[in-house]
Amino acid sequence: MADIFRLELLPALHGDCLLLEYGDPDHPHRVLIDGGPIGAYPALSSRLDALPSGQRDFELLVITHVDADHIEGCLKLLNHPELATFKDIWFNGWPHVGQQLSEPVGTDYALGAPLPPGQRSAMQGMEISVRIDNRSWNAAFRGAPVFVPAAGPLPVRELPGGLRLTLLSPRKVELEKLRTAYLKALEAAEIAPEDVHALARRLDMKAAFRGVGARLRPRFEQILDSAALAAGPMDKAVANGSSIALVAEYQGRRVALLGDAHAPTLTASLARFATGSRGGGVGVADDDAAFGLGNGTGRATGSATGSATSRRSRVRFDAIKLAHHGSAGNLDESFLDSVDCDTWLVSTNGQLFSHPDAAALHAIVRRKPGATLVFNYRSEFTAPWDDPQLRDAHGHTTVYPEDADGGVVMDLLSGTPVRRETQE
Repeated sequence: MADIFRLELLPALHGDCLLLEYGDPDHPHRVLIDGGPIGAYPALSSRLDALPSGQRDFELLVITHVDADHIEGCLKLLNHPELATFKDIWFNGWPHVGQQLSEPVGTDYALGAPLPPGQRSAMQGMEISVRIDNRSWNAAFRGAPVFVPAAGPLPVRELPGGLRLTLLSPRKVELEKLRTAYLKALEAAEIAPEDVHALARRLDMKAAFRGVGARLRPRFEQILDSAALAAGPMDKAVANGSSIALVAEYQGRRVALLGDAHAPTLTASLARFATGSRGGGVGVADDDAAFGLGNGTGRATGSATGSATSRRSRVRFDAIKLAHHGSAGNLDESFLDSVDCDTWLVSTNGQLFSHPDAAALHAIVRRKPGATLVFNYRSEFTAPWDDPQLRDAHGHTTVYPEDADGGVVMDLLSGTPVRRETQE
C-alpha cells in the first residue's frame, strides 16, 4: 500500500490545531502542531481518542507560540498521556527566552513592545514550561532555543520515517522581544521567574487545564482577553513574531506551516531556502513579474513592470497554511512573490477577529491563477468565496468541510481533500 502524507486542519474554532501524518497508512508517523484554544479541546481529544491505542506516540509536538488560540489545548493535552505522548516537543519557553541568546557559531542551528492590555498568553507560556519540564524538550536543538540564525543555512531536522523539517521562523530578535513580554507578565503576576512551584500551583488551580472534569467553552470576553491583536496594518504582535514556522517535506511534496509568523521574517527565510544549502534552488521557479498586493491596508505595493526586483526566485509548495488564520497583516507582496503554490489552507471559524481577511484571499486568487482555497470551516467569512460569480471572475476553486462542525483533511501527495470514511 502506498505511503500517505496528510495534513488535517482540526476544527479549532478561531485557532490552529494541525495533525500531520506520513508513511505507512496502517502505522503512520504523526506530528501535532498546536492545540487550539481550550474551547476546541473536545475536538482534539476525540480525534486522538479515535487513534489505535498502540499508535499514540507522536514523533513531535510543535507549540508554535504562546497565544491562547494555539497553546491552550496543549496545556490540557500534556496532562493526558493516555491520548498522546511525544518523542520531542518544540517550544520556546521561559528557560529558553529567559537566557541571554547568542547566535550559533560553526553549526547549522539554526519584539520590544509589551503585549496588549489583558494579554495572558505570556503567562501561559510560563505555565506550559512547567508542564513540559519532565519531557523531551527541544531535543532536536540540543535543548537550546528554536530559532533561525542570522547567517548560514536554515536549520533542518529529519524525523524518523523521512519527514524533513526546515525552520523559517522565529529569529533571535523576535525571541528577545518575547523575553520582554514574559518579564512583564511575571511582574504583573508577582511571580519570580525561578519560582516554578508558584507557576505549577497557578496552573493547577485552573480547572480548564486539570486532568479531570469537563469545561464549557469560555465566554466571549475570556477568549478575547487571551487572544493576540494585530498592532497596525502589518502584524507587529510580539507573540506572533515568535512563532515557530516550518517547511515540511516528504516524498517530493512540500507544505508550509506558518503559525502566526510575520511576513518579512518568512520572506527572508524563503530567500535563504531557495538559494542556500539546498543545492542552489531545488524546487524553485522564476517569477517574471511582481504585482501589487492592492489589499486596502495602506501598505506600499509593487510595480507590475520595469522593476529591477521583478524577477525573483519562488519556492514551490504543494500547500501553504496561511499565517495568522489568513490575516492581511501577515501577508504582503514580497511573500507572495517568494512562493509558487496552488493550494492555500485557512484554519479559523472567523470568531472574534473575522478571519480570514477578504483582502488577503483576494490578493491570492488574483496573483495565483487557479488557486484552491481550503477552509476548515464554512463561515460568513469563507462562504462568499464559493460564490459562482466570484469563482468565475478569479478562476479559483474552494474546499469546505463535509461536516458542519468543521475540520478538513488534505492529501498532500495528490493535492485533494480526503473523505472522512477513507481517512482511518
